[in-house]
Amino acid sequence: MPTKLVHISDLHFAARDADQPAALARSIESVAPDAIVVTGDLTRNGRRAEFDAAGEFLGGLSAPKLVVPGNHDIPVFHPMQRALSPFSRFAAHFGSADLSVQETPDVLIVGMNTAYGYRLGLDWSLGRISARGLARVLDALRTRKAGRLAIVACHHPLCPNPVDGQRSRTSGGPAAFAALAEAGMDILLHGHLHRALVRRHAEGPTEICANTALSDRERDGASGYNAIVAESGNWQLSTVSWRDGVYAPDSSRASAGDGRISPRPDNTSDYSRLDRNTSS
Repeated sequence: MPTKLVHISDLHFAARDADQPAALARSIESVAPDAIVVTGDLTRNGRRAEFDAAGEFLGGLSAPKLVVPGNHDIPVFHPMQRALSPFSRFAAHFGSADLSVQETPDVLIVGMNTAYGYRLGLDWSLGRISARGLARVLDALRTRKAGRLAIVACHHPLCPNPVDGQRSRTSGGPAAFAALAEAGMDILLHGHLHRALVRRHAEGPTEICANTALSDRERDGASGYNAIVAESGNWQLSTVSWRDGVYAPDSSRASAGDGRISPRPDNTSDYSRLDRNTSS
């Protein structure tokens, strides 16, 4: 049996439309996923009420969930908490921010935290790789059962993105991506850019970014989410978008390649803008 995954990101509760979370939940449940991957920014400002809303929404979905934090999931207006316990509110609802794992017979999904509470500099939205956190993910990849598709999920992109160079500057990201690829990563799932993008790297892995699922901060195309079907090392990607008050499959967006794809493509890196119906 194939494994069905839903990848959502950048929910930014509270939702702009009071009816939108229920519509998103109905759409996800109709997919009947085996697992749901949430790549951060569940809240706007890390407020308790926002985490309560995000927790209630995800708690109403029946599939197992892997959730990693984003830069908006740290209390924006509490500097002391940002510095001393930046992920305590996240952990109270979704468990440890350090390492999370979901497994199916076809897929291993490992979560990696790229957010942090405090840094010197003006732009606190950018990501950073923790050496300890990366080591844990590498260990999980290296010890996975043979034949499983290896997916790493984090909030920030790890490699510079030619479409959005400013927001994709993750400290230590390129080196981490290379190490993860060497350890056997097949797919990197992330958010942060508020764009639906897929990138196939020369090193082997494919990088997939989800658009914002709920907020009014889309930067390219309608809000939505990704659906992935994986079986025997192959996988297929499709997108679902919010239009005219419903979430529905977006026929204007192409799958990542022609049908089922080898997770280890031999071609060189390039970008596909899914909403331009361009093969990757």
